[in-house]
Amino acid sequence: MAKKKKILLLSDDLRMTSGIATVSKEFVFGTMDKFHWVQLGAAVKHPEQGKEIDLGADVRKETGIEDASLKVVPWTGYGDANILRQLIMRHQPDAILHFTDPRYWRWLYEMEAELRENIPILFYHIWDDLPDPKYNRDYYESCDWLGCISKQTYGIVSRVGNIDSETIKPLEDWQVDYVPHGINPKKCFKTEVPADFKKAVLGDKDYKFVLFWMNRNIRRKQPGDVLLAYKYFMDGLTSEQQKECVLVFHTQPCDDNGTDLPRVHQHLCPEYDVCFTYEKGGAFNDESMNLLFNSADVYINLASNEGFGLGSAEAITVGTPIIVNVTGGLQDQCGFKLNKLYPINSVEVLSFGITTHSKLDIWVSNSFNLFCS
Repeated sequence: MAKKKKILLLSDDLRMTSGIATVSKEFVFGTMDKFHWVQLGAAVKHPEQGKEIDLGADVRKETGIEDASLKVVPWTGYGDANILRQLIMRHQPDAILHFTDPRYWRWLYEMEAELRENIPILFYHIWDDLPDPKYNRDYYESCDWLGCISKQTYGIVSRVGNIDSETIKPLEDWQVDYVPHGINPKKCFKTEVPADFKKAVLGDKDYKFVLFWMNRNIRRKQPGDVLLAYKYFMDGLTSEQQKECVLVFHTQPCDDNGTDLPRVHQHLCPEYDVCFTYEKGGAFNDESMNLLFNSADVYINLASNEGFGLGSAEAITVGTPIIVNVTGGLQDQCGFKLNKLYPINSVEVLSFGITTHSKLDIWVSNSFNLFCS
């Protein structure tokens, strides 16, 4: 049997709850049978910086893969050249995979000539809006392969990567792939919601319409606009219908980078029911999150810019309809026409715009094998 290749992942600590961390965990765990993994795990103020966490035993127990190997090196911020050199010397990776906004990792791309002498740089990339960010061209040129999370990102990288001049060479077609996020069907699936769960989250009322919003409470996610839209919607209902509706926020109710949602609620529409799940016990585990998605009648995301939108993808996976802005990766989930030839219905979107967990693993594995050989 061929020796497994080792990938050094640069992204949010996969034990955290950000979208980057969540997806990092999914494709790392999903490819444990093919690769060994080491991660430089970023966080704003990491409480474990300076340690090296060996998660091998936990991964072997969860996946059943006897030789699974995963080590996380926690880091405050996004690292630097010195820690990367130390990790390369200590772990001898066969490839580097970077996953998040390149502007936070300029130091990585500034040392690409040094790194790519021996180690390819792979970049799992998202860019959520037009016009084409031509200023990203240097980042793209510094990579051996780019996986694009949305069709919009794929178009952007393909166009920007084709810029030619005396100093830069266009990217080859094989260097750019469309690799949308996968949703793990073992964690996200349609199911009946127990009455005690509904009561714990929504209280004693038996609501007939549950509108669900899950995002970080920051400005571009526009939670205040969601509250205003909810008010306008409720204003058009009868008093009896209003009593049967609730808006559920799964987020920090107050955030220095966002909105004081309870106060906005009291100012805009105190007479209409709004539920803040973090007041019911904070962040939920996978089972509770699945029940929360299954409890909703509609999921809403009005973000002004959204790279992909994991929440709406998970909602579709359990069969909950979505209301979203036409931006970034959310477009991949909307059933728009493909090449203007035929419409994609909501069932086909699951196989085209939102890949299954296993398809994502295959794509990632094939791409990594190409550069680790």
